Amino acid sequence: MAGGKPMALYQGNCTGHGFGAGGFWHPGPGGGPVAPCSGSPKLISIQPRSIAAHTAMWKGIAQLPLTPASAVTNVVVNGKIPILDQDLLTPHPTTTMYQAIRTQGDCTITAPTPAYWCHTYTGIGTVAGREPEIGHVRKCISTTKSVFINGKRVGRMGDPLGDGSSQFPCLSKIAGSSKNVIVGV
Repeated sequence: MAGGKPMALYQGNCTGHGFGAGGFWHPGPGGGPVAPCSGSPKLISIQPRSIAAHTAMWKGIAQLPLTPASAVTNVVVNGKIPILDQDLLTPHPTTTMYQAIRTQGDCTITAPTPAYWCHTYTGIGTVAGREPEIGHVRKCISTTKSVFINGKRVGRMGDPLGDGSSQFPCLSKIAGSSKNVIVGV
């Protein structure tokens, strides 16, 4: 079938996303951890994923439903549950560390800071507009227009696991899929 791709299943890992392995993060508006100095702090700024993708990395992790009860259970493909459009998957964490430069009063401090603390997020588990330590929730954005299960479009290999927004910022794609069930356009 022209344009067909393997059906997405709750198995294997997503592709992961991001290119960086850390770097320096400079002071700016927002909030963040501070070191013990006197005076008023200039705290770590938070940035959208489009910027963070150049300095942080989210390695591919298991494609699992956020809550098992939310996954379709009346259809099984090759012994696995299919991933459908708008299904939420477990959070995607980053282990990247930045050397964050921040000032507080007359002190300038350079200290390791987890990358997640520097990224904007408005989705599930939001902490003061920042991505939580457990990571950002992934959401299947199905690209098929013709194949449905229970009224929902079926996910396919290569479908996005987010829309790049601050609520669903994941830039990973589905990689775990069926070896013998192909979903058309």
